[in-house]
Amino acid sequence: MTAREYKEWEAYERAAGSLDSSYEREMLCEIHELIQINNLLTGAAITKRGKKNPAGKFRKVLRPEELYNPPPDWGEDSEEDDEDDEERKRDPSGYDPANDPFAPPSST
Repeated sequence: MTAREYKEWEAYERAAGSLDSSYEREMLCEIHELIQINNLLTGAAITKRGKKNPAGKFRKVLRPEELYNPPPDWGEDSEEDDEDDEERKRDPSGYDPANDPFAPPSST
């Protein structure tokens, strides 16, 4: 490696960060998805119209950063959610003896 190449590599690492196994993991995820697409297309080509594709459905491969991050809309509250939360707080089991046909009759 020449001094110029070394300086270019050093500048790249300063700008983009050092290389680690994340690039390899990303490539493996993309290869897996390409194999799925290939299987789906092959299955569609050999399957008669209206029949189920033997390859199943496409499933996106989660990247490592997606495994532990909550979904983007997670944690956002709305007025409708607050009403549902209040109902759950009242009766956590969801059981209402007044609507149960098999509940014993009350003696009131």
